[in-house]
Amino acid sequence: MDFIPEPQQGRVFVNEHCNLLSDCDPTGRLRLDGIARILHDVATLDNEGSPVPDKGLWILRNLSVELRVWPGYLDSIVSRTWCSGIGRAWAERRTDLYRHDQLVAQAKALWVNVAPDTGFPRSLPEGFLSVFGPSAMGRTIKPRFMLSLPEDEPASTGSIPLRYSDLDIVGHVNNAVHLALAEELLAPSQRGADSQLNQYHSFTIEFHHGLELPEPANWSLWTSGGSMTLRLAQSEGVASVVELQREEASITEQRIGS
Repeated sequence: MDFIPEPQQGRVFVNEHCNLLSDCDPTGRLRLDGIARILHDVATLDNEGSPVPDKGLWILRNLSVELRVWPGYLDSIVSRTWCSGIGRAWAERRTDLYRHDQLVAQAKALWVNVAPDTGFPRSLPEGFLSVFGPSAMGRTIKPRFMLSLPEDEPASTGSIPLRYSDLDIVGHVNNAVHLALAEELLAPSQRGADSQLNQYHSFTIEFHHGLELPEPANWSLWTSGGSMTLRLAQSEGVASVVELQREEASITEQRIGS
């Protein structure tokens, strides 16, 4: 994964979060959906606190995260986030997560600005480029899907019910819930045992269609060497694809302010 370093110019937004009970599994490990919520929250706070008059309606297209270590219960996480690329109707957001000033994870996400009435992409909001553009330093990006499903049959399949509490203000199952379902499917059989996820150090999720109630989510799981692929789908087609990698992230030693 290619992670653009924090720029020396432009807007960099900083927020602090404490990992509490709702973020962590029984062993104290910060769950995948907990990581997603931290990233969603800092993106929302940055956008809502900016001087851009039109905040837009942003839909997450994909998210990639590399972890040096898994954060845990009561860890204080400092997020540093900025716009790292722009396109016609979308923007890339980079976020670095620190614990005790030490870099623990890097993330990048592609967000698409959509029209509230149609859900189709629309041009970046007025004033967006003047506020968020300088940190991108002229870098342009395209909203491409990069993950592909294995050609062989999945190792396992099934379905899992969805809940009203999984919905967000857009009326779709929230993005973090897709990763909560991954946690559920890879959960240990014995309470207090380590999840299979502990051995993975990077993941990418791509979103195709929203999951809708009351239809359950159909899942398919592939495992191959050091990777695992999970597909969630409904009758409308593929909803999301998650790819997890075992290889430890090669994150350069870095501290806040370095």
